[in-house]
Amino acid sequence: MKIVLYKDNPAQTKIEYTAYSFPDGNPEEWRGITIYGEFLPEGTLDHAALGLLGKARVLADRTDDKAQLLLIGGGLVEGARDYYANGADRVFVYDDPTLKDYDEERFFTTIMHFINNYKPAVLCFRQSSCGELLCSRVIDQLKTILPFEGDTQTADRYPAAIEPDISRLGELVICEIP
Repeated sequence: MKIVLYKDNPAQTKIEYTAYSFPDGNPEEWRGITIYGEFLPEGTLDHAALGLLGKARVLADRTDDKAQLLLIGGGLVEGARDYYANGADRVFVYDDPTLKDYDEERFFTTIMHFINNYKPAVLCFRQSSCGELLCSRVIDQLKTILPFEGDTQTADRYPAAIEPDISRLGELVICEIP
């Protein structure tokens, strides 16, 4: 599994992925390029997450994998299907009223549940206060993984990668709340 933390750094224009060891030693079980979809205070998905999802779509096409979006919060199921138009093959939704407001411990527990049950090959976080915090806690928990810090992949830089594709039908996975 790779954990990727994207940050603003205009000097870095090329992304290079470094191979990390998989926690259980069996890389064949770990599939999917997953973007953690962080929500803004007003309840909308951060535009950077959509940009990252567009880049995940491009990488997934190149590697014959799936572009995935991980959503954690309350009242998310209704709008989750909209993200297929932005390139998602799968949208994993942890939807519960107790997750509506950000709580570091609950979100961390939920992300670890996702990792242990759905085994993403890559998990990307945006560089924000909560993204960095969750990323570092996941790294600490798994012990063997170091973050890759690449450049920001936003909707502005990769417009062709996230043009709406009305024909795309993805898989919506409603996850149990840990």
